[in-house]
Amino acid sequence: MIQQKSRVHVFLLTLLMFQSTLAQTTRVYSEPSLEPPEHQVDMKHMRLEVSFIPEEGLVKGIVTHIFTPLRKRVDSLFFNGPGIRVSKATLNGSSVKFSSSAEGITVFFPTPLVWDEADSVSLVYEATPRQGMYFIGWNDPTNRSRKQIWTQGQGIDNRYWFPSCDLQNDKLTTEVIARFDTGYQVLSNGARLDVQNNGDGTTTWHYCMSHPHSTYLVMLGIGKYGIEQRMTRRGLPVNLYYYPDQEDRVEPTYRYSVEAIEFMENHTGFPFPWESYSQIPVQDFLYGAMENTTATVFGDFLMVDRRSFFDRNYIYVNVHELAHQWFGDLITARSGRDSWLQESFATFYPKLFLRSVFGEDYYQWNRRTEQNAALAASEKDEFPIVHSRAGSDRIYSKGSAVLDMAVYIWGEDAYRRVITHYLQKHAYQNVETNDLYQAFQDVLGITPWWFFDQWIYRGGEPHYRVTYQEVSLEGRRDRQTQITVEQIHQTDDLIKLFRMPIVFQVHYADGSADSVRQMVEGQTERVVVPNPESKRISFVLFDPGGYILKKVAFAKSFDELRAQALRAPLMVDRFDAVAAMRPIPLITKRATLIEVFGREKFHAIRSEITSQLLQDPDPSSKTVIVAALHDKSPEVRRTTLGEMPIIPENMRSQAEALLRDSSYTTVGMALSKLSAEFPDRIPEYLGITRADKGTGDEVRVLWHEIRARQGDRSSLDTLVDMTGISFEFRTRVNAFASLKRLSYVNAQLVENLFQAMTHANGRLRGPATETVQYFCQQSALAPLFLKYYHRHHWEPWQATMLEKVFR
Repeated sequence: MIQQKSRVHVFLLTLLMFQSTLAQTTRVYSEPSLEPPEHQVDMKHMRLEVSFIPEEGLVKGIVTHIFTPLRKRVDSLFFNGPGIRVSKATLNGSSVKFSSSAEGITVFFPTPLVWDEADSVSLVYEATPRQGMYFIGWNDPTNRSRKQIWTQGQGIDNRYWFPSCDLQNDKLTTEVIARFDTGYQVLSNGARLDVQNNGDGTTTWHYCMSHPHSTYLVMLGIGKYGIEQRMTRRGLPVNLYYYPDQEDRVEPTYRYSVEAIEFMENHTGFPFPWESYSQIPVQDFLYGAMENTTATVFGDFLMVDRRSFFDRNYIYVNVHELAHQWFGDLITARSGRDSWLQESFATFYPKLFLRSVFGEDYYQWNRRTEQNAALAASEKDEFPIVHSRAGSDRIYSKGSAVLDMAVYIWGEDAYRRVITHYLQKHAYQNVETNDLYQAFQDVLGITPWWFFDQWIYRGGEPHYRVTYQEVSLEGRRDRQTQITVEQIHQTDDLIKLFRMPIVFQVHYADGSADSVRQMVEGQTERVVVPNPESKRISFVLFDPGGYILKKVAFAKSFDELRAQALRAPLMVDRFDAVAAMRPIPLITKRATLIEVFGREKFHAIRSEITSQLLQDPDPSSKTVIVAALHDKSPEVRRTTLGEMPIIPENMRSQAEALLRDSSYTTVGMALSKLSAEFPDRIPEYLGITRADKGTGDEVRVLWHEIRARQGDRSSLDTLVDMTGISFEFRTRVNAFASLKRLSYVNAQLVENLFQAMTHANGRLRGPATETVQYFCQQSALAPLFLKYYHRHHWEPWQATMLEKVFR
């Protein structure tokens, strides 16, 4: 009995200690403000009827919400709708009282609503939104801009153009009925039920969702488009919108679109969750793209021709937004705290798809790029992924790397079974991180708390120091390799020692290798790799393939790096060896780098080699540089040309060949460098590149800048014109930068800059503001901007933006 009491006492003491530790940890990373918001009713369906006066940025609408109360008595209901003007409210068809505030509309019920009864509220309203809905090109006096209306609802911006209970943790079916000019296409969520010509120059478009989704995913896209229709093998209709004047861009832009859908269906084990899928490009989009349910909106700067494809294509973004149709739309994070369940998955799956298209090396490089972004974020702070200040490099890149590690630890087949179960169990519902955790328990019978705790709920990444030695066993002929691993990162209440299974691989001079996989979790651990035949070690790999997100200090001799660069099975390990040679003298490494360059095909290794050999005067290195300028990979050509401090006369012809490169970015780089080095040949260079434009008119802007430097006034006028509202934002930003380099300002540029400084798109607003601040530092130019600022009337929202510069 005494012994049993002692055990009980020890157990209770241990439990209390565990609870105390848990409470302390919770205080470190818990954010009560990120708990899902409360709501009084369960929204079931929304019917939204809208029309527009686009020149005024005006929305006219009637919205009807059908819902059931979640409380025993509900005597009023609040609808988010900042700035929305409601003229009438009805409850189940009868007029009721309402009041408006800065944040929305409160509807009052004559008698309280009760459980288990469906009710509906309708609101007749008008809105002139500056967020959520954007009217593009309607105020262009030259009538050159595309004319569009499009929406961007994430996170809570749809509330600015229709009243709603704008909650991420409440899902409902929606239908949108939009009336607009017959000459335009209208796209919204779900199945298109009807298109009716009204006989007055307008058409009414009716779309409806058959499954529930969150209100931030409701969308509208209106503009002049052609539509290419494709079909998956399962019969899913895919509608690809494009500008009629850019039909040649359909194939390079939408390449692999159908294949990506079929890949996602196969890899998740869950068919595409909706009735159709559409994609539509829009001008001046705020981000890269947005995964609205059944209808992705993306920036038209990603609508690429066959040459822009080599600079930046749409494939990755395409698959990212497609993956959101499952992770984000089908299942939606209950609150912003768990947004990694959407963004990390949508970052993870494009890597897998691109591997299926471009190969294993491409996948390894994408994975390494994500890891570098996550590690860079930890140089600034050490917030966990589930934290409001985690930042995009964690929510996107680190979360994706965490999923890679889950596959690495438990295997791809097991991971896929978990995800299929997770999607099936929570389809059309809200989820939180614990739901994913439970899926691992339910499907695999494991308890991966240690994995979730260190990678999701805690911050930081491991930093390992690795050393090894060969050991002869006493009285035996065989040997072994003893590898010592130390975790040398700082630990605290939030960051602990990491527990991870790690592969240790010893490669021998005869080309063979031995490896072991061992769980490493202590401060210092020793791993033994048997070498029964006493082979001579060539090099040792710690975590071959770099699957674990980490920093590593592992000193290696040049001979080891050389062997690794030439013989490591995986590209990323060969790259690491080449990159580690940077501090090694050229006389030592030159021959090896040249040999590796001749063997390797992947652009990252070839670019790294040319970067290290670029300053080497040796003829053999120069031969590599010339080959790199003609490399089949545009990345290698760009790296080589971009890092050349000058173009010597004996390489002029090779550089001039790049004026006809398949990549617009390379053409622009060559035009800029050659014009600076060989000014007497500028007319020839301008003649060669006269017809080139590039994404965001990058080549065209540079072309006019070079002509302007030659005294051509018409090119100055063209550059100023390109900063105006007739052009999409990337062209405007490029033109700002060009005129800044030219130190040229006129009255039209001042007007264009002020318009850009008050634009909804921050990626235009920011560069415009920086350009104005640059010019205002010059005493001769500052008065032009100050005078314009003081002579114009500014709306309060404009004044708020501008006073940051002119306070």
